[in-house]
Amino acid sequence: MKLSILDYVPIFEGRTATQALNHAVELAQLAEKLNYTRYWVAEHHQVFSVASSAPEMIMMSLLENTSSIQIGSGGVMLPHYSAYKVAEVFKTMEARHPGRVNLGTGHSMSYKNVNKALNEHKTIPVDYENQIDDLITYFNSDSENNINHRYTDLYVMPLIDTKPKMFVLGTSKKSATLAANRGLPFVIANMGQDKEQIKSVITHYRSSFKAQYPTNHPYVIMTSFVITANNKHQRQDLSYAFHLWLLRIGYLDQPKFYPSVNYVKQKSFSSREVEKMSQQNNRVIVGSPKEVISKLKVMMNDFDADEIMIQPHVYGEGNRKHLIQLLATENFEYK
Repeated sequence: MKLSILDYVPIFEGRTATQALNHAVELAQLAEKLNYTRYWVAEHHQVFSVASSAPEMIMMSLLENTSSIQIGSGGVMLPHYSAYKVAEVFKTMEARHPGRVNLGTGHSMSYKNVNKALNEHKTIPVDYENQIDDLITYFNSDSENNINHRYTDLYVMPLIDTKPKMFVLGTSKKSATLAANRGLPFVIANMGQDKEQIKSVITHYRSSFKAQYPTNHPYVIMTSFVITANNKHQRQDLSYAFHLWLLRIGYLDQPKFYPSVNYVKQKSFSSREVEKMSQQNNRVIVGSPKEVISKLKVMMNDFDADEIMIQPHVYGEGNRKHLIQLLATENFEYK
């Protein structure tokens, strides 16, 4: 089973953003040694407990400190930005590290004030599908003489022989259709949605893709939160910390850090909080390494996915490293 990683770059209790970013580099280096396929960085704005507001910046740091693993964005929220500028940034990374740069795109609007700030002075709403078309043109213009584009004689520098790999993120048939129509891989999160709905979206993507590109292969990456550790008590502790984080980021008074296991143990929860946390259980896969790999394999088969992208969003640098080591070892033995 092909395994990859999606990182939110959490800022743990008692840690700084600098430490969080340094840890992301260490985790990517370990993931490379463990033969993970990709290491992607999410984009989140005004979430105080994560350091991934500028995934492109983190990506370059990861690229500079690894040598073979694919590094990408999961993903750049494209409507906030100029497709031309995004193309320049990703082509620059590709020029420096040919064949290793992944551009995953999404179109989340984020918080209202974040959306307003990121789209300041725009008078015309940006069309996401047009931006995808623009990026495809920009990345291919070096060899195709930049034809059929609305900006005449516009090139994206630098001119290079390779191009970033593009991926479309989403959970709807609209996003699946966009990916299929452009012949791009599709990345879908499994976060407790209705199982049949997810299957329907993926089936739609595959059939639409094959109808337009019969000689090419559609490609689906599925992502999910995972929690594992050596024993049940460790897994339980990490799960409580994760669920508290997940619960609190939805509040106006969101946490300034990812809570530690000790913090959670000292906290008393209201019955309403306990109920809401239990409702989120289907958003994360928890178990022994063998159980998690088995569940991921079942998920991969059930949803006809080609690759699984885990989100090791647990407390503690050592716990995160151990998590990806345990799963890599179990996945190898599973084969």
